[in-house]
Amino acid sequence: MAHELKRQISPEKEPTSWDPEKVLADALAERALFLESNPQYRSFQREIDMILDKAGTSENRMNVLSMLMEAKLLELHEQFRHLNAILTKAAS
Repeated sequence: MAHELKRQISPEKEPTSWDPEKVLADALAERALFLESNPQYRSFQREIDMILDKAGTSENRMNVLSMLMEAKLLELHEQFRHLNAILTKAAS
């Protein structure tokens, strides 16, 4: 599904130069701000970091992230199904 999406960049937003070090630094700073304002997610972030540390190559890390996200999406889907069942029963 998501792998079939194609990113379209409008000409005025096309990057002139891409600095991966800056992108990484920006992402880490954004994560730090997020965890500072949402401390309840720190343990979850530590768990993710621990799993990724064991993944090895960047390709393996991306595969692990993909599997973690898919598992969370499946959990969310199941919770929505449960909520839908409750709402359907309440509406009857």
